[in-house]
Amino acid sequence: MLPEAHLQTMVTKVPLELLFTDFIDEEHKTVLIPHYTEAWYDVHKRYGDLPINRLTPHLQLFRYLMNQGEYPKLYLDWHASIFITRDLEVPISDNDLLEQRRIQYVTMAALFANDKDHFNEDPILVQYNRKGGYFHVKDGHHRAIFQYCSGVRQVPARMNVRDYEEWKHTDAVNQVTEVFSRHLRTLIYTPILNPHFMHLKSERDDVYPTRMDLIMEYLGSSSVRGKRVIDIGCNIGFYARHFTRQGAIVTGYEPMAEHYELARQLNVLERVHFDLKEGRFERSSLTETYDIGLLLTVFYHVMDDLPAREAFLRKLDQSVTGVLFWESGAEPEKEKAILINGTHFDRYKKLGDTEGTGKKREFGVFLKSSYKSGSAI
Repeated sequence: MLPEAHLQTMVTKVPLELLFTDFIDEEHKTVLIPHYTEAWYDVHKRYGDLPINRLTPHLQLFRYLMNQGEYPKLYLDWHASIFITRDLEVPISDNDLLEQRRIQYVTMAALFANDKDHFNEDPILVQYNRKGGYFHVKDGHHRAIFQYCSGVRQVPARMNVRDYEEWKHTDAVNQVTEVFSRHLRTLIYTPILNPHFMHLKSERDDVYPTRMDLIMEYLGSSSVRGKRVIDIGCNIGFYARHFTRQGAIVTGYEPMAEHYELARQLNVLERVHFDLKEGRFERSSLTETYDIGLLLTVFYHVMDDLPAREAFLRKLDQSVTGVLFWESGAEPEKEKAILINGTHFDRYKKLGDTEGTGKKREFGVFLKSSYKSGSAI
């Protein structure tokens, strides 16, 4: 393809997990923003470069418009801050802004209800962040949030052809397909966020609200950049890569050689690399500590094997100092009791009921009162 063709644009669907809010870097902040102030940039950094489903002001607005949530004070305060922090007068009252957004919402909802492909004709605008392996939304945050709240998992987006080719990363596809072929693999447990594999239906995390949605909405807009995260039984690395995209320092443990090998190749394909270790967590020589732990449909595999369970609980308690996101096997009450009684996690909050691989499950978060890092999480 000729270089000038890369300047052409196209519309394609982008997985929700790859959509991040726009972000203006230090180099361009004073050039792009009229009446720039550092106070404005502080607000921008708070909500910039976040997964779209962590844009809490906009989420609150659309939940309110959908009659599913509280009055959108966060959204109104965010909108006002855009002007106030630059010593400008807010150009519209809260009531008028809400009425304007309500009309926009009603219009979008009617068009979407009549035609599920409506946003193919009104796509958001995105730009690929090659270093991070995700897209910044340059225009269309409201449209993206509307679709997210409506259960859309792949959002129509306009991008330049060069960005699409970078995202496809065709040179790395063969290594992934070779692993599939060698292991006679026909199913994937979690989505693969690449155009070559988006036609594959995953066993988990493809219907709203997903486990990822529950985690991201719990975290809100609190930054995880620089936080240490451990994904225990990370499978093919779906969650580990998502936290890595957000700037977390991630370690993933996976005992199954097939999953480990595929995760390693997917890290290359999706341009996201975390510290991937092959082996059983409870047998590891791990000594580091982590702010956030992920324990999704893993503990139930060892909880009835007393020696393995005790080793697992000791390692878990030593390693995870802050919060632990957890999904049960088929016996959530038994699992919760063992985790609470066998560790220093002393609080639990249920985040939702989930279902996967034919089992009803529970999803929630365990916390340690002793966690004193000052983290917003």
